[in-house]
Amino acid sequence: MFKSSSSSSSGSIVIDLWSDAGTVGLQARFAYTFSEDHHLLRDSMLSFARDQIAPGAAKRDQEREFPLALVAELGEMGIMAARVPESHGGPAVDTVGYTLILEALGRADVGLASVVAATNLVAVILSEQATAAQRERWLLPLCTGAAGAASFCLTEPGGGSDAAALTTTVIRDGDDFVLNGSKMWITSGGHAGVYLVFARTESADGTKGISTFVVDPGTRGLEIGKDEPKMGQRCSGTTALHFDDCKIPAANLIGPLHGGYRAAISSLGAGRIGISGACIGVAEAALSLGLGYAEDRKAFGKPIAHFQTSQFMLADCRTELDAAWLLTLRAAFLHDAGHRADAASSMAKLVSSETTDRIVDRMLQLHGGYGYSEEYPIERLYRDSRVLRIYEGTSEIQRMIIARSLF
Repeated sequence: MFKSSSSSSSGSIVIDLWSDAGTVGLQARFAYTFSEDHHLLRDSMLSFARDQIAPGAAKRDQEREFPLALVAELGEMGIMAARVPESHGGPAVDTVGYTLILEALGRADVGLASVVAATNLVAVILSEQATAAQRERWLLPLCTGAAGAASFCLTEPGGGSDAAALTTTVIRDGDDFVLNGSKMWITSGGHAGVYLVFARTESADGTKGISTFVVDPGTRGLEIGKDEPKMGQRCSGTTALHFDDCKIPAANLIGPLHGGYRAAISSLGAGRIGISGACIGVAEAALSLGLGYAEDRKAFGKPIAHFQTSQFMLADCRTELDAAWLLTLRAAFLHDAGHRADAASSMAKLVSSETTDRIVDRMLQLHGGYGYSEEYPIERLYRDSRVLRIYEGTSEIQRMIIARSLF
């Protein structure tokens, strides 16, 4: 996919993308060129993922071990707050670069990629919504790696896709706020240095009355549940959080009162592009495993790669994966260019996640009985990939967003 162009000294690629720029009837043609920084970033992340992340992925999965050391190292590299601008202490990686980061991480351990993605969601909201004092206290430690991971606390036991159906409440108590309620499926829940919590500050239904708060680890009234016994992505430290008269200072309010829903939804749009990159990384890893197995495994006296059934399966995978790549890069470019990219982001997330599921399933089938064994990494990828169609917005939600854009 990323081959150097002989016509460019930087080795960049020009991709022509046609997209609705947001004005009815206006079609804009974009030619996107990968910069030297993009190539260097992707090469360095692929090397780090191959050498430092991939070797321990199976062990972390089996032991449900949160990757504390890797999170710390990625934090020192600036990856945990990659999209934060330099003026706020971050490396100012653009959306394309961020997508390449998550693609590289997804190849090695998509559970760790999920930890990075959730932390970046928090970092971007703090960068855009927090005051200077709040950024100094909570964002800068994410940029330097001192805070480790961060948890994006939106989903609740009774509400996932309906982000506005929050029942966690917060009431004013003098100079403090008091939180009550529960959150569910919180990535890095037992290991976060920052918890960004969305709660209802008014009794109004829907999107009204939702505000954003930081809760520090160890705050009285914050109870962290056990690690969820998940099917896949077992290293990501997914827990429930419970707030029982959890008192936090009024200074922990991030952004305007009742402005939390907009902050959450706007961050998820760009976040889906990064998750699309992580999906593609999983699919690239699965396809690589399938190609290697097809060349080594012999049946009826020759490698199964010589059979047309295997070749057609692999050809379909490569074609569909390149299509997912192009949709993802289109969404990333539109976002970087300042265009509204809601539908493009949803198309990228929908296609990349469902394509990844198909590719991983086919590559396990290609492995035959061995694909069902934990001794072969395709088995872990099969489990890890299933949730990609659920988190950061289910496939059904993405279709709703795309359909709305048609009208």
